[in-house]
Amino acid sequence: MKIVTIVLGEHHDTIIGDVIGVDYGAFVCARDGISMDLACGDFDSVTAVQFKEIELHCSHIHKLNPIKDETDFKYAYSLCNEYDIIRVLGGLGRRKDHEFINIMTAIKDSRIELYDDLNKIKRYDSGSHIVNKLNYKYFSIIVLTQGFITLNGFKYPLTRREIFPFDDYLTSNEMIGDTAEIILEEASVLVIQACDS
Repeated sequence: MKIVTIVLGEHHDTIIGDVIGVDYGAFVCARDGISMDLACGDFDSVTAVQFKEIELHCSHIHKLNPIKDETDFKYAYSLCNEYDIIRVLGGLGRRKDHEFINIMTAIKDSRIELYDDLNKIKRYDSGSHIVNKLNYKYFSIIVLTQGFITLNGFKYPLTRREIFPFDDYLTSNEMIGDTAEIILEEASVLVIQACDS
């Protein structure tokens, strides 16, 4: 399985697989001594001194025109066709416009996993999925398409329950053990695993 980690900003998560630093996220990698396979962005969020630090930790830099039709993240994402898992660190919080675009991208592509210090967001499609609890207490589901859901290993289980977009009762569930199972039939959902601190 081929994995890439895209770093957009500050984070406390583990870097796995290939590494793409995006704009200020590239500086975060350089500052933390993490070598990058690629750094990209218009680099409007870093100083000249910080950019020099990026150059020391990455031999391939794509400097983008600041006048463009896509975010720096969307550019980095467009380079990830060969990957099975795309981990995105630092893409939640701060600017809400960018956060919303990042979540919309995760809704479109189930390979994307968005992380920050308190949340993990990922899309799941039809099939059986084993989910790891990790350090997250809460488990919420946003229904994207109509279908059926079964939840095994949860505080509030469900058995082949029909679900619809905008259902709002699937929030703040909890996993009983370290893993749980989601079974989706003809449905797609966005899962948000979260903790308070």
